[in-house]
Amino acid sequence: MKRFFVALSLCVMLFTVVPAFGDSVVSLPRVMDTVVQNIDFFTHPWVLKGYEDCFLYDVLRLNNARMGLVLISPLGFEIRLVYDVNTLAALYVDMLLPEKSRREAMRSESVSIVGVVKWVNSFVKY
Repeated sequence: MKRFFVALSLCVMLFTVVPAFGDSVVSLPRVMDTVVQNIDFFTHPWVLKGYEDCFLYDVLRLNNARMGLVLISPLGFEIRLVYDVNTLAALYVDMLLPEKSRREAMRSESVSIVGVVKWVNSFVKY
């Protein structure tokens, strides 16, 4: 009977510990890959001034002189921006409201602008 309780307690510990450690690895959203590739653009946090409460969904390098960003506002609007990489001026700004399922999917795959700026600044300093 004592062996049964020992085996039962080991099984309980095993089933409670494995899920706790199994989900501990957190993967970064895919947008962080393109942030790293274009880190020179994101080292200028004042470029995104006014969008601190938004979330970064996508980064597109259109050509050597232009950078495209897709942001999600706290209200769910999709904001599309095109910047001139040389002057860091916004060339194009567009805003639209996608359907609810698209907004939720975009929000789950995005990163806050404040988080991106902090991460880039900590990355560049070292």
